Amino acid sequence: MSRLGTVVRFEFVRAVKKPAFWIGTLALPVVIVVVSLLVGVGQTAGTDSVTSSASASKTPFRYVDHSGLVSQSVAKKWGGSPSTDAARDRAAVRSGALDAFIEFPESPSSTPIRVEATDRGLFGNGGYSSLAARVLEQSVAAKVDDPESVQLLRTPPDTDLTTYADGRVAPGWLSIVPPFLYVAAFFGLVILLATRMVTVVVEEKENRISEMILTAVTAGDLIRGKVIAMLLVAFVQIGVFLVPGLVGLLVALPLVASRLGGLVVDPWRMLVGALLLIGGVLLASALFVAVGAAVPSIKDASALQSVAIFSLIIPLYAAFFVMTTPTSPIAGFFTYFPTFTPITAMVRNAVGSLSVVESVVCIVEVFVVAALLLWFAQYLFRHSVAQYGSKVTMRQIASWRRGRPSS
Repeated sequence: MSRLGTVVRFEFVRAVKKPAFWIGTLALPVVIVVVSLLVGVGQTAGTDSVTSSASASKTPFRYVDHSGLVSQSVAKKWGGSPSTDAARDRAAVRSGALDAFIEFPESPSSTPIRVEATDRGLFGNGGYSSLAARVLEQSVAAKVDDPESVQLLRTPPDTDLTTYADGRVAPGWLSIVPPFLYVAAFFGLVILLATRMVTVVVEEKENRISEMILTAVTAGDLIRGKVIAMLLVAFVQIGVFLVPGLVGLLVALPLVASRLGGLVVDPWRMLVGALLLIGGVLLASALFVAVGAAVPSIKDASALQSVAIFSLIIPLYAAFFVMTTPTSPIAGFFTYFPTFTPITAMVRNAVGSLSVVESVVCIVEVFVVAALLLWFAQYLFRHSVAQYGSKVTMRQIASWRRGRPSS
């Protein structure tokens, strides 16, 4: 155990003592904060102008009404007057003498309103369509005496939906948010760990000092120590993001608490998600270590590393299908295929489609596969540690199992 602790301590201290580690770790949060502030300032300054340019405003225009629905008084309020010569008014628009010409069709519900107008730019041109729609809407509303009917014409009614499951009120969409955070955490950890896990294994082979190291430490302790150390390094990086995020959440929570009334935290889903996350991270770490043990250099590891990452995150592309059809054979394949299990099971757990039995099976599977992959990585490293300049092949692995040296 002391040798394992020595490896963990050495690798962890070596990683966190590098200035490049802290520069890379702190740079992203700083960039996110700065960009968020700049976007917020720009959005605050530009929201009013964009909104006003895309909304209806009083504009000099001429119109032809084939529907008989447009009220002259309403049109006049918005700057419009009936056209006496449509061709002349269209020519005035093209020459820039008139802002807009609007032709209301006989049946506006099935035929679009035709608008010809002077160009105001990509964002400003939307105001013409809003103007035509507003004139027609208010003209129709002026002919209806009942205020309630007018309001229904302008704004569709809201609905208050309540669903039940097992005799109790179903939690709804906000219930998937807490367990879905595990999916985001897994994705972030995979990205953080990929290069680091591969590098710490390959560098021993590139430096050609592994034989000396293995005289004092077993291959198992060396690999396990590196995995634990890199996980600790990843947790340090996550803490750099998490602490400011929690502070911001504590500040913002009182402001949005009333809007989160339907937020439900299911203890079982949170427990299952946490176990799947831990097992999935161990599985991913073991997979990356196996990649590092199978290649002689960082350059050779790049292709296999990309394949390993893709094999872990590909279920994200099928997440919607898995959520909507969890009982399909394809969803079952994604759920139980070893490298697909972490994300797929966490997604299904978040939406409540993962049964208790399936949860237990998936949790056991990810931990067992992680242990097997870690053993396989140790096996590869121990036998290929002195193999410089070439990748490990299946033929060599078979020869190791038979106890004969490979050619």
